[in-house]
Amino acid sequence: MRYKYKKKKTAQHKRLITVLIIFFTVVFLDSAGVLIYQMVILPVQSDHTVNEARAIYRKDNAASSAAATSEKNTSLAELQKINPDVQGWITIPNTVIDYPVLCPPKNDEDYYLTHDWKKQSSKYGSIYTLNEKTAPGTNKILFGHSMRDGRMFAAVLKYADLNFYRSAPVFTYQEGTEVSKWKVFAVIKTNTKASQGEVFDYLKTTFATSDDFLEFLYEVRLRSMLTLPVNISPSDEILTLSTCSYEFDGFRTAVFARKVRAGESDSVDTAAASVNNSALYPDCWYRKYGGTKPTFPSFAEARKQGTISWLIS
Repeated sequence: MRYKYKKKKTAQHKRLITVLIIFFTVVFLDSAGVLIYQMVILPVQSDHTVNEARAIYRKDNAASSAAATSEKNTSLAELQKINPDVQGWITIPNTVIDYPVLCPPKNDEDYYLTHDWKKQSSKYGSIYTLNEKTAPGTNKILFGHSMRDGRMFAAVLKYADLNFYRSAPVFTYQEGTEVSKWKVFAVIKTNTKASQGEVFDYLKTTFATSDDFLEFLYEVRLRSMLTLPVNISPSDEILTLSTCSYEFDGFRTAVFARKVRAGESDSVDTAAASVNNSALYPDCWYRKYGGTKPTFPSFAEARKQGTISWLIS
């Protein structure tokens, strides 16, 4: 009897082990399938769609590098035939940023957070803007995900590094039929939550007066991690690249650039650029990394004192 009971118990034990093996095998395969889909299939699909846009944008010169982009060999018209929401194209040298820029429908401004330029669902989304066009004395903002795998606007985070800035001080942006160059003049880290400190409205796009515009740019430059040799006037057009940053919850990295003026050289003396050791950060930055929050005069006071070297009145 004892032998039969022991034999029965052993058989039950073996069946349990078999069931557990099957269960964990199914779980493993399912998890592996999800990982493969997320880490292999989705990136491949995204790259295919983006490369399709690049091929159309550059016509028969699809294999050219981003640096080869020029007014002669690019066009948004064919892309707009497929999707009228295509508004522009941004190319940043020495990065993967070479993407169409979309303008979402008014009733769904977050649409291109989750859709590619062909309106297909995508975790990568698109680079998009809520501004219909650039204009002097305004701030046009381009949004994009900073994907962990380096796609979309992830390279925007690199602008916090002086050496990287020196490799890409100027980028190209096409809007409509105009292809223009833009000089980076500030790189900031900022918060979106009041619990982390006073929230700076870097997303402000229009200004009542030229002084309001310049005061905004003064506040931007106080926060810039880099001191950059690019001057600004009230008649300049501003383009901001905004993406998620990972230092704190809800943090953003924003890169500000101004349009190269008519007749102006698009070269920048990058040797004159430096790290700004007195950059203004949100309160949470000092709580985590230490240091003392600097104080600065108001824009009006600084202007009166003549200490704003980058301003062209």
